[in-house]
Amino acid sequence: MTEKRNVRANESRAKVREEESRPETSWQPPSLLDAPDPRPGMIQRWIATSIQGKETPDNVYKRMRAGWNPRSADTVKDKRYPTINHGQWEGCIGVEGMVLCEMPLDKFQAMKEYYRGKNSDQNESIAADLNALERTGGISISQDRQSNVSRGRDLSVMND
Repeated sequence: MTEKRNVRANESRAKVREEESRPETSWQPPSLLDAPDPRPGMIQRWIATSIQGKETPDNVYKRMRAGWNPRSADTVKDKRYPTINHGQWEGCIGVEGMVLCEMPLDKFQAMKEYYRGKNSDQNESIAADLNALERTGGISISQDRQSNVSRGRDLSVMND
């Protein structure tokens, strides 16, 4: 009479691992400047209110005049984001001398287009200055303008 036993040697460890496999996840430490998702039609950015413990109101007011406004903690359903509890920025999302500000997306795109135009104007003025110098000095100036952009890992929380 032979007895049927469950022999462990018949099992393969690889098969067990496949059955018990978990989805691959990678853990990352939380960032000090994690921000809630922007509201629809808005873009957001952290703005410094102080640098090395010294208040910088001119920086904040300059940004506010440009269209950035502090984001109130009341606009976020998830309460895991740091809120400033005292002072001028009370009730806003902020941490360690930074306050989260937002701007309407169309205004932000108009601002970006303005600065793109300023950049283009500056590049054109360089070419015009070199051409004028070439005409007055009689010296041939060779102009070869090229640019390339390389970026490392993009860690930006905000899309711009």
